[in-house]
Amino acid sequence: MKSEVMNEKMPVAFFENISKGGAGAVAVIEPDSYKIIFSNQQFDETFGGEENLLNGKDLLFSDLVEDFLPERLNIQLQQVSRFSEERSKHTVYRLKEHNGEVFSYFVYASPITNDNKLYYHLLLLKDFSKWKLPFSSFDTRELFLEQFNNMSFGTFEWILSSNKVFWTEGTYNIYELENNGSALDYHAIAKYIHPEDQKKIATVVKRALRDLNNIETEMRIVTAKNNVRIVNVLCKVLVNDNKTPVKIVGSLRDITEQRLAEYEVKKNVKELNRSNKELEEFAYVASHDMQEPLRKISTFSDRLNDKYADVLTGDGLMYLERIMASADNMRMLINNLLEFSRITRSTQPFASVNLNFILHQVKADLELTIEETGTTINTGKLPDVHASLSQMKQLFTNIINNAIKFRKADVPSVINIESRPLSTEEKKQYQLPAEAIYHRIQITDNGIGFEKEYALRIFQIFQRLHGKSEYPGSGIGLAICKKIVEHHHGLIFAEGNPGIGAQFVIVLPEVQPQS
Repeated sequence: MKSEVMNEKMPVAFFENISKGGAGAVAVIEPDSYKIIFSNQQFDETFGGEENLLNGKDLLFSDLVEDFLPERLNIQLQQVSRFSEERSKHTVYRLKEHNGEVFSYFVYASPITNDNKLYYHLLLLKDFSKWKLPFSSFDTRELFLEQFNNMSFGTFEWILSSNKVFWTEGTYNIYELENNGSALDYHAIAKYIHPEDQKKIATVVKRALRDLNNIETEMRIVTAKNNVRIVNVLCKVLVNDNKTPVKIVGSLRDITEQRLAEYEVKKNVKELNRSNKELEEFAYVASHDMQEPLRKISTFSDRLNDKYADVLTGDGLMYLERIMASADNMRMLINNLLEFSRITRSTQPFASVNLNFILHQVKADLELTIEETGTTINTGKLPDVHASLSQMKQLFTNIINNAIKFRKADVPSVINIESRPLSTEEKKQYQLPAEAIYHRIQITDNGIGFEKEYALRIFQIFQRLHGKSEYPGSGIGLAICKKIVEHHHGLIFAEGNPGIGAQFVIVLPEVQPQS
């Protein structure tokens, strides 16, 4: 292509030599239009073909790059104009060659001037590697290399014919060995494999050499300083033309801290589960054993009231009434504790349950309360789910009771219940399996509501936002709801606005996952 700026002074002599020597494709472009005003023979042949199709054409360099890349080119040109050190850095572009194929190129840019007019000199070096580049520019290349240039990552080559192993510095760091510059013998380093893992690794290697498979495994090593480390091993078997293995190449990554953290989490979860089970068993036994003395207190209180109500006056009658009221509260608390402890102990099998039928039963059981409070319950179509019938009934009973209890004074309670399938985005948001079907059931009321900071607290056992005298109850109802939903591999959460109302959302799987 004819040059309009053949006599310009190059700011870096390196580019002059490249333009003449043909070490890469070279072009000079205008800054705003990206019009190519000069290109060397290699550029013409690569992007114009054997007939030099660029000759006599007005071609824009931006026409060669993918649609979303010109903005990156603009940024690169601005950077090389402002900072001279940026001229030794590259940006990777995918460029369309004359035959229509697209390849990755390292593009270096540098500003040049001619008659006080600014141009940009571009050097293009094609990426001939067989793998896709893991970085998009010089800067991201540095980040990529920095990520692996640490003590926790290293690579190696095992030459099978000589049984020699070559390590990178990172591998020496993992094994806590000094690098003396010589190749290692496989048998000498195999002794660092933890004695309990040596048989496993020998079997894995033998199978890989036989089947020519890649290796991905974990093993423990005992370092030169007698420290135990856990490493992730990735290997590939390379063969010659006769399909005979000639060497194994691979990488090692120290994952000791990661695995120890996972082990600590598993241990804590196991301990928490054990503690929870003990608490449930204690609650069940304690509540069950408390029934008998409570029954006697209630029985003798009733007898006192029947026989001596006329005799008792003043403080005596008040004390008796308080004993009877406390016994009733205690009975309700014990029954709720028993119910709470029974949720995960239940042996009732899960089956297909129609939630509309469940809600019909709940409304029938609460008919008197609904009528006395003037409550209106509006219900949409609810799904069938795989669940425990009795626990679903208790779940809806507790939430509807809660909505009626916390209604506003002199305002009839209105409860709206609706359902829809959970969207893919919502399943991702809640970290639920994408392939499973979940239903979102929303129960909204127009009650007194609650402050947002109490959205989690209301599901904790014995947690109350109001005094017993104002709103009676044991403080276990919503904790039971949470435990039922979690027992069904679902989610429950609430939102509230003081003076406006509350909204409870229950997410249940249509089919329970296999254990």
